[in-house]
Amino acid sequence: MIPLPQLRRQIRQLLDEAVSSGEELGCQLAVYLDGEQILDEWAGWADPGRTRKVEADTVFPVFSTGKGFAVTALLRLIEQGRLHLEDRVADLWPEFGCNGKEELKVWHILSHRTGLFETPPCTEAELIDRDIMQQRIAEAVPAWKPGTRARYQAITFSWLVPGVAERATGKEFRSIVREEVAAPLGIEPLLFYGTTDDAERRRAVLVCGNDLPPVKPKEKSLLSPLENAITYETVRRACLPGFNCHTTARAIAKHYAALLGTAKGVPPLLTRAMLDRATTLTRAADDPVPLVPGTWELFGLGYVLSGPKDDLGRIFGHGGYGGSEGIADKKTGLAVGYTSNSLHANPRTRNRIYELLDLHSRDW
Repeated sequence: MIPLPQLRRQIRQLLDEAVSSGEELGCQLAVYLDGEQILDEWAGWADPGRTRKVEADTVFPVFSTGKGFAVTALLRLIEQGRLHLEDRVADLWPEFGCNGKEELKVWHILSHRTGLFETPPCTEAELIDRDIMQQRIAEAVPAWKPGTRARYQAITFSWLVPGVAERATGKEFRSIVREEVAAPLGIEPLLFYGTTDDAERRRAVLVCGNDLPPVKPKEKSLLSPLENAITYETVRRACLPGFNCHTTARAIAKHYAALLGTAKGVPPLLTRAMLDRATTLTRAADDPVPLVPGTWELFGLGYVLSGPKDDLGRIFGHGGYGGSEGIADKKTGLAVGYTSNSLHANPRTRNRIYELLDLHSRDW
């Protein structure tokens, strides 16, 4: 990595140029190195009318990047003995034990091996109703025998992970994340699975970049394209950790620094043994091939794995639709959070940042 003073100048110039060129409307970047925050930058506008500047505490919709916080919360419960990776979900959630899911285990949920990747049909009112959607997931028929194949649970994660966590603790999932992740890190004002009045005032509004394929009006639905769902305030305010997290780059980067166990003044969120287990590939020999970049097929226990081919899992984290991301490198001690309210198929600004940080081996 280039010397820090030079890096800061180049990052600042890169973000300013991205905003002035229109590639980004607004964005944030935070980077930790060996537990010290070395970058904390933001630029641009929080709304398409350019009436509100992005600030450090502007909360961005980060879609699946928010899955990382939820995974960490569940893994902490496992380390506390509140539930176990090999537990049958049906033992925690009796209604779930039907239609071929009787032997489905907790680790299958974390590694996206449930076969429950199809979102049940729902209205806006049903989507935000936890009880209705958890019931539909409990009654669902998996696409194949759970545990045998992987396919990304993009939306259904929103009910699978809370479903087991809530039954293991008797607490609502927002409270679990607050107690297990947000409070230990001191990021309660920056992390939302369901926006509050204050978060709504600080919210960055999404725009679509020119590199996203156009969607015809008749093809739009509640969850397609995914950003359509975030236009509904009711959806933003619900607890849907698969896709509706609102947070900041600061919170994302601090979370991954704490997973590495290096964040100053913060106890490690997980033991090193659990982190190593969670960043070990769960892919089976007969999983669908070939691997397609960008489809997130390489999972540990909830985190997406990357890094050199001979050290897969050295780099881990989770990205989100449109370009937000949180990642960490166990070898270099880097932890990175990036947010943007311009959605892109190819997030060029973020990728140029990674080049400056020498994160070249990051390739989902």
